[in-house]
Amino acid sequence: MEEKEVIEAIEYVKKYKTETNRIEVKKALGGFPTCYDTFSSFSNKYGGIIIFGIDESKDFEITGVYDINDLQKKISSLCNDSMEPIIRPDILPVEYEGKQLLAAKVDEVS
Repeated sequence: MEEKEVIEAIEYVKKYKTETNRIEVKKALGGFPTCYDTFSSFSNKYGGIIIFGIDESKDFEITGVYDINDLQKKISSLCNDSMEPIIRPDILPVEYEGKQLLAAKVDEVS
């Protein structure tokens, strides 16, 4: 996953004020959000990008994440310890509008 792909996904959700079947946003300013279902759904369908640090309930406001390192660890732990089969997302920190975001790209599992 490249930063350009993440930026395009961010700009899409901000422009159209909606998620898609391949782009999901999660508020992650106050801690690790519930995201098991999203990882599971993306891995069982077409894959997709989850962008942490965007608040859908606030008109897709860029809020940033609580702690980029802890968030990465918790995503890895969720995908390794709770998913069957194990999911290996491509994780990329991105700065957007001066805020730290984290993107996780999930491939479809065959």
